[in-house]
Amino acid sequence: MEKISPGQIHLADQRGYTKSNTLRRYSSFNYGDYFNQYRTPFGRLEVWNDEMLAGGSSITVAAKNSCWFVLIPVTGEVLLKRLNGDIRLIDVGEIFVGYAVAGETLELVNLYKSDWINYIYLQLKDNRDIKVLPDEVFMFDYGGRQNELIDLVPGCKKHPFRLHLGVFDGRVDALYPLQNKSLFYAFVLAGAFEMQGRLMHERDGLALWELEEADLEALSNNAVIVILEMLQ
Repeated sequence: MEKISPGQIHLADQRGYTKSNTLRRYSSFNYGDYFNQYRTPFGRLEVWNDEMLAGGSSITVAAKNSCWFVLIPVTGEVLLKRLNGDIRLIDVGEIFVGYAVAGETLELVNLYKSDWINYIYLQLKDNRDIKVLPDEVFMFDYGGRQNELIDLVPGCKKHPFRLHLGVFDGRVDALYPLQNKSLFYAFVLAGAFEMQGRLMHERDGLALWELEEADLEALSNNAVIVILEMLQ
């Protein structure tokens, strides 16, 4: 019998929801005015937001604590502006990783005139005394790499996390080995999966701990999953 590791599922329709004329925000953890006693930070993972931003609009995001922040465009380009004047245009197939000190803000801009964009935004708390590190943009391409987990932040041991993405055909499985029983978080971008005995649908999240490896099986074609492993 398969051993079921302890965990908590974050159903898509139970996330925090913020709506305005220009923004649709779904929060897997407590954020802004949304609070749920069962949605407190998971290890160093404090923010996992699934956001849609209207054309010609922008939004300011604040780092409550010193953290690593990660931006993954899902549809459309995202212009990111930092207070130091740095500007980056992040497209689908790219991932932005940077470090922000407590209280720092950054601006996300949709340059399209009328089209909405969708992106995933993470904050991973890190209060260590870290020297100023340059922002980085990593490119990835899953064309021709169906049915495998792609390392989104390769060869970067300075980050206290690993991030992978995979696009799978239906009924294909994979095994993800963890380092030293790290904390593990999975998020389904599209389709459906079975992960460690739990059924996950589109935009569901799953927090797992006390496991050495995680097994997954895609239950639909072109199913897409993002996996975060927190190393420390």
